[in-house]
Formats: sequence, structure tokens, C-alpha cells
Amino acid sequence: MTPITLPSPPDRPPALRRGRRHGWLLAGLCGLWMAEGRLLSRGASYSGPAGGHHAHLVVWCAGLLVAACVLPWAPLAVRAVAAATVSWSATGYLLTVGAHMPVWGLTEGAALLVLLALVAWRTPVRAGVPLGIALSAGVLAAPVRDADALSTTVVAYSLVVAGVAALGLCLRYRDVERARAVAAAREAERLELAGELHDFVSHHVAAMTLLAKATGSLARDERVAASLRDIEEAGGEAMTTARRLLRVLHQDEAHREPLPGLDRIAELVDDFSRASGAPRASLHVDPCFDAGLAPELAASVHRIVTEALANVTKHSPGASSVEVELRDAGPRLFVSVRDDGRGPQHTRRTPEDSGGLGLVSLTERADAIGGSLTAGPVPGGGWEVLAVLPVQH
Repeated sequence: MTPITLPSPPDRPPALRRGRRHGWLLAGLCGLWMAEGRLLSRGASYSGPAGGHHAHLVVWCAGLLVAACVLPWAPLAVRAVAAATVSWSATGYLLTVGAHMPVWGLTEGAALLVLLALVAWRTPVRAGVPLGIALSAGVLAAPVRDADALSTTVVAYSLVVAGVAALGLCLRYRDVERARAVAAAREAERLELAGELHDFVSHHVAAMTLLAKATGSLARDERVAASLRDIEEAGGEAMTTARRLLRVLHQDEAHREPLPGLDRIAELVDDFSRASGAPRASLHVDPCFDAGLAPELAASVHRIVTEALANVTKHSPGASSVEVELRDAGPRLFVSVRDDGRGPQHTRRTPEDSGGLGLVSLTERADAIGGSLTAGPVPGGGWEVLAVLPVQH
């Protein structure tokens, strides 16, 4: 049997990916700032107490300071306040000295728009509203520096500000909806686990109660018989309480089907292969895999394979084959579903980041029984969902 390799460390940690995004953004702002500097240096001198070149320097320095506020050197709210303060100070100074500039600060405006989008996206509402207004006003005040600016220019700036703010709000709404969907998936999985807990525990408690009852009927010592009757009554009360709690948890849920086990995984793989347009699926099972496996663990394995095969259909349409491998490696079980297609992402990521709510619920299940679950690309091409579960017999 082909061995299953453990998941490799993430190729690109989240911090590295965020650093690269910041790098590209800052590179763009720096390029814009240098181009603006050349444009300002070629401009003619304008009348006014400040002098044209002096006013050019004010605009250029303001662009550099505001662009620096995009860097994560402080909380976003602090950087937004600093950027708005610099922008308004530059505008106030140029209007005070009467230096009307035909170049309004391209780098400064771009950096203010980036901060406006971030504020609308990530800042709490109470602080985001005044910060958004201050940043928007800073962008809209740039054309005022030029006395000859057309009213259509101000309208165009207003439309750009509105579009950027709307983009930030859309990203905020997406994150909120995503968080709600993840919470709902986790809650549904916890309810499912609660039902399975009742099924597993009830079997053992019922056996314990029957054993106590049978032993009590044979006991000659009255004190031993009384103790066994107490055990029998405690077991009955535990079963009643468990059923009551389960009814409360599932009072709005549909009727639960019997828990599937390992005996249905082969049927599951065959049904997947027979589906129209589905890739060919093969199953490789370690002969020792299902030897005395606990029923709750068998149900979890079945659920993981089901969701992983569903993800192949959704996210790997170019896959031609799928391999399902179940291996027992001493204290741990390995459940691997690997296809030869191209998954939704190019790096190994956590299920929360991958966008699949099914994988989020499976992570909850794996964590609940002391295991782990990862999804991502594998060396040589393909996509793999790998669960590592503790052995429970």
C-alpha cells in the first residue's frame, strides 16, 4: 500500500502573504510618488508668498507622509488620523499662503483612498464613521488647492471616494456573512456531535444498566443488591436526561438518520465513481484499519470522506482520478482523499481560509476527538484532504 505522507508546513504563511501584498501596494505608491516628484520639479513657479517650488515641496512631502501611513506601524485608526491630519495641514497651509497648485497630490490622494477602503472594511463602526469622513474630506479637498479646478473635477473625485467607500463596505459585509456562515456550520456540527454522543453513550449506559440489573438479581448480599439497584436507577436517569437534552438541542432539526460506519465507505466511493462526469475513484484500506474501531470514530471517517469527495466535484473539475486511503499507523489513523486536479488555491491553507464550510465543520469534528484536518496541494500535483485522528477502540 502506498504510504500517506504527513502534511508539509505551509508554503506561504499568512503573515508572509500579507507582507507581500503590503510590498506591492507600497511599491506602487513609491513609484507614483517618484513620478509625481519629477512632474512637480518640471512645473513652473507660481506666484505667492510661498513660491512655486516651496509649494511643490509641501505637496511632495505630504504625499510621502500619507503613503507612510499605509504601513502597519500602528493601529489602523491611529494611521488614519495621522494621514488625515497631514493632508488637512498641507491643504490649509497652501490655501493660507495662496499657493494654488495645478497638481493636487496624486500620491497623497491614492494613499488616502487606500486608508479609506481599509477603514470602511476593518474599523469598528463607531470609530470608522468619523475616520471615513475625515479621509474622504481630505481627498475632496485636494482640488480646492487649485483655484482653476473645474466643478466636474470635484464631482469626479466625489464619485471615486464613494466607490472606494462602497468597496470597503462590501468587503465588510462579505466578512460578516462569512463569519455567520462559519458559525452556523460549526453550530450544526456541534449539534450533530451531540446527537452522536447520545447514540454512543446510550449504548454503553444501557449495557451497564442491564449488567447491574442482571447481577443484582443474582446477588445474595442485600447491600450489594441495593448498590446494584442504585447503579441501575442512576443509569436510567442518565439516559432520560440525555434524551431530554437531545430533544432540546434538536427541537427544530430534522429527524437524524442512523450513523454510518466504515462498511458504507466502499459504497460511497462506488456511487461517486458512477456519477455522471465524476472522476474515477479508488479505495485503499489498511487491513487493520477497522479492527475494533470505536463507532464514533468510524462515523467521523465516513463524514470526512463524504465531504472530501464533494469538494472534488465542486473545486477540482479537471480531476481524472481520486484516491481514498485509510491507514492505521499505531496511535493514529490517516484518512486521505487525493485527486490529480487543481484545487481552489495554490498553497496549503486552513479549512477556515479555503472557503469551504464543509471543511470548517469537519475541522470542528476532528478537533472534538483530538485530531486535525488540513487541505492543500501536494508535491507532484493534485489536491489532498488529510485527517489525522487518534485511535479509539
